[in-house]
Amino acid sequence: MTLHINVPPDVPNQPALRHFPYTCGPRIYQGQGLRSADVLSYFAPNETLRSCPIASLSRTGARSGLDDLVSSLLLATCGARFALRVKLMESAVDGREKFVRRSRHEWFAWLCLWLTIPIICFGLYTTIVQNKWGVSLPQSSRLPDGGHNSDTALPQSHHEPGGDLHVNDPSVLHPDHHIFRQPRSIRLRWNITKQGRRPDGVLKDVYLINGQFPGPTIEARSGDQIEVTITNNIDTDTGEGLAIHWHGMFMKEANEMDGVVGVTQCSIPPAASFTYTFRVHPDQHGTFWYHAHSAVQRADGLYGGFVVHKPVDQDGQNDPSLYQYDSEKLLLIGDWYHASADAVLAEYKDFRNFAYEPAPDSLLINGHGSYNCSDARPGAPVDCVEVPVPVVRVPGKRATRLRVINTGSSTGYSLQLKKATFQLITVDGGGRVSDETPQTPTIGVVYPGQRADLLLVPDDRSTRDTDATISVILDQELMPLWNPALTSKQSFSLAWSDSLDTTFRRKTNGMRIVNIYDLADIQAPHVPTAYTLRNAPDEIALLYTSLAINSFKDDEPWGELNHTSWVWENPKAKPLLAMNKADWENGTVQANPMRSFHVPWFEADNERWLELIVNNVDDKGHPFHLHGYDFYVVASRQPSARGKTYNPFDEAHQAYKDRNLDTPVKRDTVYIKPQGHVVLRFQLHNAGLWLLHCHVLWHQAVGMGMVIQIGNVTQETAKKAGESCK
Repeated sequence: MTLHINVPPDVPNQPALRHFPYTCGPRIYQGQGLRSADVLSYFAPNETLRSCPIASLSRTGARSGLDDLVSSLLLATCGARFALRVKLMESAVDGREKFVRRSRHEWFAWLCLWLTIPIICFGLYTTIVQNKWGVSLPQSSRLPDGGHNSDTALPQSHHEPGGDLHVNDPSVLHPDHHIFRQPRSIRLRWNITKQGRRPDGVLKDVYLINGQFPGPTIEARSGDQIEVTITNNIDTDTGEGLAIHWHGMFMKEANEMDGVVGVTQCSIPPAASFTYTFRVHPDQHGTFWYHAHSAVQRADGLYGGFVVHKPVDQDGQNDPSLYQYDSEKLLLIGDWYHASADAVLAEYKDFRNFAYEPAPDSLLINGHGSYNCSDARPGAPVDCVEVPVPVVRVPGKRATRLRVINTGSSTGYSLQLKKATFQLITVDGGGRVSDETPQTPTIGVVYPGQRADLLLVPDDRSTRDTDATISVILDQELMPLWNPALTSKQSFSLAWSDSLDTTFRRKTNGMRIVNIYDLADIQAPHVPTAYTLRNAPDEIALLYTSLAINSFKDDEPWGELNHTSWVWENPKAKPLLAMNKADWENGTVQANPMRSFHVPWFEADNERWLELIVNNVDDKGHPFHLHGYDFYVVASRQPSARGKTYNPFDEAHQAYKDRNLDTPVKRDTVYIKPQGHVVLRFQLHNAGLWLLHCHVLWHQAVGMGMVIQIGNVTQETAKKAGESCK
């Protein structure tokens, strides 16, 4: 069968594709709380009106008089928007567009913006200089609604003088405990709660696992059996459920343990427990992590590290000395919001923000940061106390392997060293890179969900008292709304735990050193010939993804893949994995049979290869993560810098010779460039229902994802998935 995609107007004809085992078109699935969009013409250049780009000036706390004045004037300026929106809705009723493409360069939006700039400048002058409205800066004794008093601050052991990242640093890894032993069972019990903490000095309710934020690090080796019993003690009054996803793990023969509410399980209700049981695949090793996959809990701190060490072979080829490092450290680095995740999502969905992603307020390394309380905005008071800038302690005397994870909700970042250099070793779940990868003081961008294993090599002149630093530079791509309280580049001192071995000289073999290394340029060693990437794939799937504005739902942002928008709105509903396939395939669970729901299906076979092509129609990039698999990135392209016109995959002009079939890198989370595309290759060896979605949390929350079915769901798997709903 051939995959028929409703190609939107103004898009070049899609390539003639063969071997597609499903048909897709307009999709909707309402019966169990899963919504999807009708056919979405997100390319229409003439349908430009959405809403005025009015940024909410207040995230938390009471609105100031300045906010009220500016909002009133902005709404008056944009009054014509509503009349035009009525026209848009009328055209939709007449059978035309219900959804219009998000655009960031529309004449009406810019008109509103330029008209409001003088008003905002005047308001800022009167507020800051003259303090006309008498707004006082937040004090540490003031609490936002629902806050906790100051005795909930982090224990002193977590903020020793000098700001060290923990006294007994849990981020220091112990590969020697795992690489020489046989596989075993690792059993853990986690109690999940929510309490006030000050990760960067600002009080916020965060999720705790056994009282820790971030959660405890799991260290294992390939082949280990993992059993984690989770008890939900968040809040019995609110009825808040949860689920934990094991990011990057294959979950082979354990699809029901993938931890995705609505797809593989029901959420764990308050005061209840659930045990995740799965085996680490014998061939899988690398840097992984776990995080919430229900609602937007990840942005409030429900995450932690998961490192799988590769056992040493009898010939010793996997010994860490091969890389000439003597220690390992885990760095969980990500953006941080001072408002609750629910409040940030509401801000993103507010029509006045025109689908602009809210900028974060801070960043954290291993749950610690430092926020300048004087930067707090009058319109968004916070309970803030000054805390010292954390010091990143580096174990060992020589080179150190840093396992870096972007735990953020929205923002990618680059890392920059002073008096030291990086060398990239692997990406994501152990995807090797070329041995010729250069050393560099600056590397990036690491996008949300991605990982990078880096060799940290101090300069020869470095000593225990060096002024070496590591800087985190937040990428500006998804920060169109300026946050004056955010310092986008933050530096942290590096301190070696012991005196450095000044006699150590790493063997570079003529290795290049470059000023900046772009992770988009990485190459891998040659692919083993057993994989035969040069053979044509058995199947090809073509997807389109974009963000749009839903004019029928208060102009909310609407993420989609092939006109399907996934938002699981009923946490008590049975997950897809536990349902009768006929119900969600034939649309019999809903009143409107014209709005049927289909999941792409592919035959599971270790010998079969799928080429998945994802075209990004949006003018911003998206990091996409595929559950249950990793893949070879055989192509990644974007428009030229000059034209910057939409650059979809076109098989007529991009033959197989244009793909990198010799040295493609292996990942499980790939960044799709603005208005560009990626071409991915992987074997269909893991049967189950697997989610493919954008890892920007706000995009995921408004539906940018879809489920891919590989093979058939067994009755045993469906039964196990249903047991999570008891």
